Amino acid sequence: MTTEITIPLLPCHSINEVLEFYRALGFEVTYQQAKPNVYAVVVRGGIELHFFSMKGYEPAKSYSTCYVRVSDVDALYQAFTDGLKQKYGRVPSAGIPRVIPLKNKSGRREFILVDPGGNWIRIGQPN
Repeated sequence: MTTEITIPLLPCHSINEVLEFYRALGFEVTYQQAKPNVYAVVVRGGIELHFFSMKGYEPAKSYSTCYVRVSDVDALYQAFTDGLKQKYGRVPSAGIPRVIPLKNKSGRREFILVDPGGNWIRIGQPN
């Protein structure tokens, strides 16, 4: 039996800023390299995201996105917002980074996390 896994590779301007952000969300940095390319991997449970740094990259102009399907979106939203409150003293709701609150949409319940790289991480579960 073969299991297929898709892992997004997302751009950022500052790998250190992105890693600091994801650590606040409870992710573990499992890999980081500086040469020949700046690259890192973060993991939290079954969520694995890869990041690479690009010179001249502007997070505000990013179109990068991915969807993460989870079994308990409410619990993950609570864990992420708790981590952000601890790091920033609040849950950022405007600018970069920010969190777009939980919403019920057609066929799914989700929230959106915009990380320091400007990547839109949509996290949800089917209704």
